[in-house]
Amino acid sequence: MWFSRAFLCPESEELMLLEDVSCPLLVNESDSVLVDFASAGNRAAFDVLILRYRNLMRAFAVKTMRSTVDADDVVQEACITAWEKLSTISDGAHVKGWLMRVVYNKSIDRIRKNRPLPMEFADDLPAALSTSPFNLVEALLQNEALTLATEALPARQRRAWVMREFSGCSYAAIAQELDVPISTVRGLLARARRTLASELEAWR
Repeated sequence: MWFSRAFLCPESEELMLLEDVSCPLLVNESDSVLVDFASAGNRAAFDVLILRYRNLMRAFAVKTMRSTVDADDVVQEACITAWEKLSTISDGAHVKGWLMRVVYNKSIDRIRKNRPLPMEFADDLPAALSTSPFNLVEALLQNEALTLATEALPARQRRAWVMREFSGCSYAAIAQELDVPISTVRGLLARARRTLASELEAWR
């Protein structure tokens, strides 16, 4: 078992396994409801929240720390702090971004602790130090939203869009790869773009 699958409960000093959610009904609840329950002391609700976002928390920690080992420790510490401070959230619907901020702060604390450099060497620190937590969290979440929206596209639309936008392929090359006329490629791309634009409207 590795750290990001559990956190140390500061009160009982027991290792709480996040895989063991005692109330399965909570899994389908909204973030707001889970935050309300967890803030009132419901450990199962908190477990569900961490299960829901632990992979994103770890990915963000790895991005900031540039170390998987340190990232696991940071997520462990972030879970403890999140449990202690969850009641400070004014809007439970924003708990995802709040958790990312906790991870960011823990990451920066560890970087500064491990590398107490003088100001003239500040450029040696990870770029995250010179970027606001909000911008980093927003960029990561936007990237996640794009990934999920792209994966939800029909297979041919997804392949056409990825080839065009990420590989820079011409319409002719895409048509040859998909074995369809160029007119079909244009239609696939148009539908994919409309769908993605709709799914990512909140990020504009």
